[in-house]
Amino acid sequence: MLTRIVRFLKDHEGYLSGEEISRSLHISRAAIWKYMDQLRDVGYEIEAFPHRGYRLLSAPDLLLPSEVQYGLETRQFGSQIHHFESIHSTMDEAFRLGLEGAPEGTVVVAETQTKGRGRMGRSWSSPKSKGIYFSLIIRPLLPPSQAAMITLASAIALSEAIEIVSPQLKTGIKWPNDILAGKKKLCGILTELRAETDRVQFVVIGVGVNVNNTSSQLLPEATSLRVETGGVCDRVRLFQAILRQMEKRYAAFLKQGPLAVVADWKARSATLGCKVRFLDRGESVVGVAEDLANDGGLWVRLSDGRRIKRVAGDIFL
Repeated sequence: MLTRIVRFLKDHEGYLSGEEISRSLHISRAAIWKYMDQLRDVGYEIEAFPHRGYRLLSAPDLLLPSEVQYGLETRQFGSQIHHFESIHSTMDEAFRLGLEGAPEGTVVVAETQTKGRGRMGRSWSSPKSKGIYFSLIIRPLLPPSQAAMITLASAIALSEAIEIVSPQLKTGIKWPNDILAGKKKLCGILTELRAETDRVQFVVIGVGVNVNNTSSQLLPEATSLRVETGGVCDRVRLFQAILRQMEKRYAAFLKQGPLAVVADWKARSATLGCKVRFLDRGESVVGVAEDLANDGGLWVRLSDGRRIKRVAGDIFL
């Protein structure tokens, strides 16, 4: 109901009488008063004027369902949003919801995480209300062998969304899951799945974006939209763009398969053509990243001329 009230206030200029809200939303005047207090408690500035009604003056800088869903216009992604001021990890909560049967497109988002995590057991720093930290549940009808392409499709979507909101910024994708601005990390993706031998039950895509972090809140190898552009970014607008592009890229992948991913990933790659280093059976290996395979693997030409495919793990540029 809070989301409906916010949408109603935003859709009407000027004051709205309690009678009009009551009639349109089929709730009592007493309930309206209670809901307005709840909205004020989370940061909405709502003016109430005798004999004129209510007027929305400002909204908080929070990724609330009432803010994110207003004008979102996706079919599934974000249709259900679980928002937390603080949580251990959005991945853990989304995985729990996935096991309980949460529908495709369900989102868990937090203003901060106390135990946010990335790939390979790393932690993810989540300063409160500075970044976007969320996990998305999808239920693709795919064999587990194709799940890696979901990470690559999500990376394309994130790169696109960032450039839609900040067109002055050029981003690149470091295989398999990092979005870079220049040579610094702007965004990371973590994908986990529940699967049987021949089919995926559900996938949780975790995303962390450094948005309004200052330099002092970042590791030396990381950056943020604020650092790169010199201005504060509207987190709600960026989050909406991310959900739209992720839904678009996901639908294209399900319809067209790897061909919907590979070419566009290559066009945005910050890896192909670069010298890379990685560990292979405990030994450091150096080569040149040559191509992306149709299963999401990375083809690397080693210094001795051999060509190998890297299918998992980290690489260093």
